[in-house]
Amino acid sequence: MKYFLLTLIIGLCGFNAHAQRSCTTNEYWQNQLKADPALQLRYLQIQSSNAVKPVGSKKTQGPGVTDAPVITIPVVVHVLFQTSQQNISDEQIQSQLNVLNNDFNKRNKDIALVPSVFSPFAADCGIRFELATTDPRGKPTTGIIRTPTNRTSWKQDDQMKFTASGGSDAWNSRSYLNIWVCNLSNSILGYSTFPGAAPEKDGVVIRTDVFGISRNNNTPYNLGRTTTHEVGHWLNLKHLWGDADCGNDGVADTPPQKTFNSGCPSFPQVNVTGCNPDPSGDMFMNFMDFTDDVCLHMFTNGQKERIRQLFAASGARESLLYSDGLRIQQPDDPSSATAGEGTRRLSVVPNPAAVAITLQIENQLLSSGYSYTIYDVNGRTITSGRYSGNAISVKALQQGIYFIHLRRDEQTMVTKFLKQ
Repeated sequence: MKYFLLTLIIGLCGFNAHAQRSCTTNEYWQNQLKADPALQLRYLQIQSSNAVKPVGSKKTQGPGVTDAPVITIPVVVHVLFQTSQQNISDEQIQSQLNVLNNDFNKRNKDIALVPSVFSPFAADCGIRFELATTDPRGKPTTGIIRTPTNRTSWKQDDQMKFTASGGSDAWNSRSYLNIWVCNLSNSILGYSTFPGAAPEKDGVVIRTDVFGISRNNNTPYNLGRTTTHEVGHWLNLKHLWGDADCGNDGVADTPPQKTFNSGCPSFPQVNVTGCNPDPSGDMFMNFMDFTDDVCLHMFTNGQKERIRQLFAASGARESLLYSDGLRIQQPDDPSSATAGEGTRRLSVVPNPAAVAITLQIENQLLSSGYSYTIYDVNGRTITSGRYSGNAISVKALQQGIYFIHLRRDEQTMVTKFLKQ
């Protein structure tokens, strides 16, 4: 049985001379605590709302919601370069976005390699990452910032996050996921903040040569899984062993683990001196372990639930649901916002709502002929029906964020609203 322990960690991963991932998590975190004494309180408050549910001797499958609304996160990539090789291409950057979207949505081809004993726990987290199309000033953007620098390398001191120290200032971290790509020193692969970090530091740092699908086929970190791992930390996932001997990761359906695994173990990986008596052994193919990229395949339903709790009402990452970072500028109306290219905008009026809502498309009242489903932020169906053109009562809903899916024939639209 797992019990929730408040382990203060930040995801900082590198590898040593033997190409084995290592982690200086506590060192980085202690530095953050010294710089920001209020950080510990903020982090504890966030974790108290994500307490793990106790489980019995058998692992229990999580909610397994398959129709949860996808949460799309605007991403800005800060490329810091001294050489042309470090100024990675748009194609390289997009390859990393593709890896993230495959890994967090259970679309990675190697998901089939998960052992059958663990496959029922493999989750589609319903999290999508897209390069921002609108910057914090409301101007069109590619979501990529390229900054030349005279620095040969960067340390884990967050200097790459500030223009004043030769880096690139974060975009509003309440509206964007900031990823800094630079030449990290001391063989560090990357590191990440957890929810609650100082806004100007909130985000992920990745070493240039392991960002995206790398052309270096000799490295065990050439498939973009370093970024998957670090974004997992940014979404409040801990290492499987809780950064302690037989520690706790705050997730119910990951087996207890004595420490990290490295390389590419064979299944089952059983540590005879460990804390997991189950013959299936460690879940070393989980993205939050330290195995090679080619051997990382899955998140669990429990990890999915932990991630999506961040987007609940008053959750630490809730503000991303209201980001304008993916707004598409239309030629005939520069201020218009659509859900995506080639789509029409569905909106809820009023929003926030206390009693009832009506639906509009491009500011026109919606007619009948549609079916609708309202989900909560965890993807649970709250209510559904046929839309007749009249108001839909939301009086009985609890306060919080909801998604409404609208369907007619092959057409599907979705938007979110706040119940007061």
